[in-house]
Amino acid sequence: MNFKKTISVILSLLTLISTLAISPNASAQASNDTLVVDFDKTENLATVSSLNAYDKYLENMMNNFGITGVSYVTQDGKVIAQHSSGMQNSKDNIPMSRDTLFPIGSISKQFCATAIMMLQQQGKLSVDDTLEKYFPEYEIGKDITIKNLLSMRSGIRDHVNPDEDYVGHEIPTNEYLLSETATYKENIKTITDWLFTQKLKFEPGTDHAYSNSNFLLLSIIVEDVSGIKYSQFIKENIFKPLNMTNSGFYEELYGSPDFAEDVLPDDVELLPPYFHLSTGSGDLVSNAPDMDKWLTSISKRTLLTDESYDEMTTDYGSEYCYGIQAQKGSYFHQGDITTFESFALTNPAKNLNIFVVTNDVQKIDENNYNMSIYGFAIFEKLSSSKAKLGDVDSDGVVSILDATAIQMHFAQIKTLSSKQLRYGDTDGDGEVSVLDATELQLHLAQQ
Repeated sequence: MNFKKTISVILSLLTLISTLAISPNASAQASNDTLVVDFDKTENLATVSSLNAYDKYLENMMNNFGITGVSYVTQDGKVIAQHSSGMQNSKDNIPMSRDTLFPIGSISKQFCATAIMMLQQQGKLSVDDTLEKYFPEYEIGKDITIKNLLSMRSGIRDHVNPDEDYVGHEIPTNEYLLSETATYKENIKTITDWLFTQKLKFEPGTDHAYSNSNFLLLSIIVEDVSGIKYSQFIKENIFKPLNMTNSGFYEELYGSPDFAEDVLPDDVELLPPYFHLSTGSGDLVSNAPDMDKWLTSISKRTLLTDESYDEMTTDYGSEYCYGIQAQKGSYFHQGDITTFESFALTNPAKNLNIFVVTNDVQKIDENNYNMSIYGFAIFEKLSSSKAKLGDVDSDGVVSILDATAIQMHFAQIKTLSSKQLRYGDTDGDGEVSVLDATELQLHLAQQ
C-alpha cells in the first residue's frame, strides 16, 4: 500500500494537528441570549435558585455551535456544569458521556513540556541546552535551544501541516515515506532525517511560528535523557501521580469501545505510521474527568516546583509559553486532530477549569467557529457571575450559612419570575416553598 498517498489523502481532507489557536479576543457571536436565567440581573440568590441553569446554558451553547461531544466545567474541584451531545458509537447506540474518550490533539504539548521541566528539575537537562547535544547530525542544531522548541521560537518547519513559505514543497508529508512494516523508531528517524535537511523559517529566538516538529524533537529528547519510551515516561510521571486512569496514547486506545467515533470517510483508515506523526505534539487521548485532574494540577502546581511552573507559564511571545498559552490569568490550548477538536482552560485565581471537545470539527467550521471561541465564551459567562454557585455571601466557600440564606430567601420572597419559579421548584408542585429551599440547602451542604 502507498502510505504516502494514504497520508496525503488524510491531510487533504482534515487538519491533522492544531495550528495556533485563534485568539479568544475574536470570540464573537457566542450567544448570551441562550442562558435560561440571567445571572447578571438576578444576582447571587437567583444564581443558586437554578441548579441546572449552567447545564442548560452549555446545552444551548453546544446546539448553537453545532457541537457533538462533551462540555465539562468545574470550580474548586466540583462540577458546576456539564453536558454531552451526540453519539459515542452510533452502531451500538451508545451516547456521548463525560467518560467518553477523545483525542486531545495539541493539548498534548503541555504534557510533553511538563516532562521536559521534570527532567530539568532532576538535573538531567537544561532548557538552555542546544540541539547538537541530542542530535549531533543536525548541522544547525548548535544554534537552537530546548527553550526555543518549547516556546515555538526555533524556526523549524512543521513536519505535518502545509506551509506556503516553502514554495514548491508546501506539503511536507509528500516528501518522506512512512511504512507500516517499519518500527516506531525507524519511522521517527524517517521524519527527522527529512526535517534536518530543511531551512529554518527564521533565526532561532527572533520570532514565533507554530510547529509540531518542536514537540516531536522534545519527545525524542525525553526518551534519550530518561532512558525509557516517551509514552512510558508520561504514564509513570504524570498519569499515575494524578490518577488519570482513563488517559493514554492514540495508537493504544484507538478502537477502544469507549473511544468517540470519528467522522472520517469510510475509505480512509488511520494506519499505524500515521500515529507517529503526532508523537509529542498531539498523541494523547483522555476524557473530561481526567482532563479536569490535569488542569487542576496546573492551577495547583502539583507536579512541578513553583520556579518550574513560573518558567513554563511565562509568555515568550504571541501569548505562547511552554506548550500552553497564557492570557489574562488563564492558561489554555486548543487541539485539532483528524475530526476531533478540543479546548482546555484553567484559571487559578477563579479555581475554574473548562474542557470541551467535539468529534465533528466540520460542523463548527461551517459556522465559522472554533473551540477556543466556544471555550472562552463559556469562561466569560460563567466567570462573570457575581458569585460562584451557592456562595451567597461571596466568601469563597459554600456553607450552611449560604444554604440558610437561600432557604430564607425562598420562604420569604413571593414575587419570583417564571424562570426563577421553574428552577427553584425542586419538587415540581408549581410553588417555591421551604421544602424546595431545604432541598437546595441539602444539595449545597453535601457538595
